Amino acid sequence: MKNLSIYALSLTAILLVSCNSTTKKETNPIKKETSIHKTKDARVVKVKVGITANKISNEWKEALTKRKSSAVLDSLSSVVKEITKEEQEWINLIQSKANKWNAIRDSIKVPFQNIKLNDTITVLLGYQGGDDAFTPNSKTICLDVNAFHREYGSATKPVNDNRIDRIFAHEFTHLLHKQWAIKNNLEIKSFKDQILWECVTEGFGMYRSMSSKWFPVGDSLSATSEKTFQNLYPIFAERISKVVTNSNLTKEEENALHANLSRGSMKRKWGALPVAVWLAIEAKGNDENLVKWVNKGPDAIVLLAEKYLTGESKITFDAFLKNTKVAE
Repeated sequence: MKNLSIYALSLTAILLVSCNSTTKKETNPIKKETSIHKTKDARVVKVKVGITANKISNEWKEALTKRKSSAVLDSLSSVVKEITKEEQEWINLIQSKANKWNAIRDSIKVPFQNIKLNDTITVLLGYQGGDDAFTPNSKTICLDVNAFHREYGSATKPVNDNRIDRIFAHEFTHLLHKQWAIKNNLEIKSFKDQILWECVTEGFGMYRSMSSKWFPVGDSLSATSEKTFQNLYPIFAERISKVVTNSNLTKEEENALHANLSRGSMKRKWGALPVAVWLAIEAKGNDENLVKWVNKGPDAIVLLAEKYLTGESKITFDAFLKNTKVAE
């Protein structure tokens, strides 16, 4: 009986331990599930119309401050202009994109590690801005619906549904670069600094906005890019060489060198387009490969050119590097 009692007590203890163990096993998953709390994403892309009572709003006027003189701004503020049917169609299309654009923020940001933008990004719509899109600060993208209709036609054209997404990605990249410049204390002190930085920012922007025909096929240029670069590479090599080596340029010379770096038709953008295509080759479909190029800042341009220029342009550029401190 004593042995039996001991056995009974031992069995009871085992059962109790087993029950406790079972209870823990059953309750642990519940604890895990209840401990996982997904924080609601507070970020938002907010679309606002910068037109009030058929005039540009104060917010749109403020966005144009660095782009227009005070006299021009005052003149624009007094203009009464109704939104046209075509402009309204662009407004409608852009407003329909807000949620999608907010959802792709992280994918656009991949090359910009540790760069944080404002939770609320405002897309401000207006007209008479001068360009189809621009970024007056690091939290606002301005889109000119009149310019969109003028440059791209009706917003209802199927091709413009994708185009406006690419334009947003381009401008959002500019916001990231503005914040990168602030965080890294980037100072633009000279014309050389200005040109190299514009090649970087517009090159990355165009990487986001150029159509598929410009993207490389594997490690090779597309037929369209290869043909276009026969004209652009010599211009790139000559102008970057002059910009880097000449510190006493006249204003007229600076304007001539700057012309078409990132403006005009795609086939004339001697600075932005080659850089965009070179970045596409570097990315190889994975934007994490571009982190190092973001972090090189303006220095990325000479390094990319040294790597990708071809033919006589490369010979010219290599000779320039040997004769300057840039090669060091």
